[in-house]
Amino acid sequence: MLIRAWKEDGMLKKFVSKALLSFVLDKDARDRLEARKKTKPAKKNPSPKPAPEPPNPEPVQPTGQTKTEDTRELILDSLRAAEQELAEKPKMTPGRQALIQQAMNVRRSKEHVLNGLSQEQRDKLYVVAIKTLQLPPGPGVGKKALTRKKSGK
Repeated sequence: MLIRAWKEDGMLKKFVSKALLSFVLDKDARDRLEARKKTKPAKKNPSPKPAPEPPNPEPVQPTGQTKTEDTRELILDSLRAAEQELAEKPKMTPGRQALIQQAMNVRRSKEHVLNGLSQEQRDKLYVVAIKTLQLPPGPGVGKKALTRKKSGK
């Protein structure tokens, strides 16, 4: 009899729920959960409003030329939107700009060292750099240039 009364009132569900929560949550968490339930009452069975039906425009018989023009306009609008989006975005962050500027300054300051080398010395330096960085050789540098020559001297 007592169980039926609990079932009818939802008391049994509440009791079991609280008992399980006591195993899972600590007291502070349970208190916060209860406070949240009291401040934010759940909506019971909200009545969904039927969505208004969109007006049915009369179908237009598109001709081949009109359809092509519409497609062209759609493409042009998409291109304009993409161009505008690209124009709004910064091309480079200030940090990246500063880093590139710093690298260019270092290159300019060290350029005099390379200008003092002969073409043969530059080629040798290039080969050493390619081997060190393990990069594929660029144009004009064959496998023979990258292989170490053994001299009998």
